[in-house]
Amino acid sequence: MSEQLAGFKSADIVFTDGKSLADVTVAIYPGWIRIQTESTNQFHPREQVDRIQSHR
Repeated sequence: MSEQLAGFKSADIVFTDGKSLADVTVAIYPGWIRIQTESTNQFHPREQVDRIQSHR
């Protein structure tokens, strides 16, 4: 597994297709992003993510 570049415990994600996820845990790796919710663990290429807004 590649080294994690950044991570957020609470973030909103907007995808390039306009879909979004709110209040998720995000880990950013070279070339891909892992998104964790209460029920799923998803992996997406970085090109599919338009923006990430973290809540501190």
